[in-house]
Amino acid sequence: MNADILAALQSVCEIAVFEAGEVLRYQGGFAPEMVFVLDGEVDIRFEQGDEPIDLRVGAGSIIGEMGYLTGRGATAHVKTLSKVRALAIGPAALRRLEERYPREAADFSRYLAAVARSRQQENRELLADVREEQAVGMEVLMCNTPQLLHEAQRVRYDVYCGEFDRHSPYADHEQKTLIDNLDTNGASFLAMVDGRAIGTSRINLARHGELAGMPELYGMAASPHHPEKTCVITKYAIREPWRGGATYMRIFGAMATYLYQSRLSEIYIDCVPKLARFYATMGFRQCEAEFVHYENGLSVPMVLDIPAYLERMPLDERRRKNRWR
Repeated sequence: MNADILAALQSVCEIAVFEAGEVLRYQGGFAPEMVFVLDGEVDIRFEQGDEPIDLRVGAGSIIGEMGYLTGRGATAHVKTLSKVRALAIGPAALRRLEERYPREAADFSRYLAAVARSRQQENRELLADVREEQAVGMEVLMCNTPQLLHEAQRVRYDVYCGEFDRHSPYADHEQKTLIDNLDTNGASFLAMVDGRAIGTSRINLARHGELAGMPELYGMAASPHHPEKTCVITKYAIREPWRGGATYMRIFGAMATYLYQSRLSEIYIDCVPKLARFYATMGFRQCEAEFVHYENGLSVPMVLDIPAYLERMPLDERRRKNRWR
């Protein structure tokens, strides 16, 4: 990365500081931002095959660019070996980069492409002797591109307006999409089976922008963690043939690493009354009085205490056992 790009990024990105031993990426997991290391050293571990492959990288390395470009989970487990100071490069920072430094933004885009090509080749060489398992079943992607987000918005429309026959002021019946203002600062996830989008959900961190009255409805505004460490999960929509706890948990499991990397304390949701017991099995509790939602009708607001949730079973163990309840 040349000095002009780095200077521009430093003016639009926040500095993130990680202590030794912190996890920057879980293999297969997601995070809210790419990370450009300014100081310190990290370990990149590929866990395919019988013996893990480890690489050490330091200042000048970028982490998470492949996930940003493809929407797929991390290809390796990344952990700090020392205290690390880094630039957090997320969607909001990239928008600021484009607005203030269009030339450097274009150069950064080319830099990412070059890094991605190089990284793909390096990974192929590193894992040349490792037999990878065939990808089967469901894959969950983070909607980092307009195309993936559009697919998620189509799933929402098909489920809410088609299958459930609900009426939404945000429905575009011509395009068959369901889009609202929370998409601007939200992170949507998309479940795919054999190339078909079958389910989706969205996360909005309170610190990233307005939440359209939800802090009052959910009781978030009274929380000591709000707004820096709270979020809402909305637009959970799963097509009928795949509807059920297993698909829900696959999507929630994918989002869990993103939520953990965002250093949050509370997750807020609302659900129809008949699903409140299901959410309670995960550790959610009702946090405010019921209200009428414009799409769902009677709704129960609920909250999950993330530290308490992870105290029962650490994230690493939950990922290994695929247990999210």
